[in-house]
Amino acid sequence: MPNYGDPKYWDKRYEDHAGTTFDWLETYASMSGLLEQFIKKDDLIINLGCGNGELHEDMYDDGYTDILNVDISSVCIEQMEKRSKYRPGMLF
Repeated sequence: MPNYGDPKYWDKRYEDHAGTTFDWLETYASMSGLLEQFIKKDDLIINLGCGNGELHEDMYDDGYTDILNVDISSVCIEQMEKRSKYRPGMLF
């Protein structure tokens, strides 16, 4: 079984699957109505374990522009910073 708590596991996974995205449970489209009930568009959002999914990008594109994304994998963070360079305020 993979050791999900080991940054080396995730670094290798993101290196091996560079250019692909993966959302674990839900997409922004499936959760947007619920999120709108509890999160204001100008709230600071801390996305722990952001991974390389599209959730935070979709949220940003819908007006949630103060998002801090954190992940255990430095490879993931580097890839996401490059992918989101045209989204000012999106922090990693």
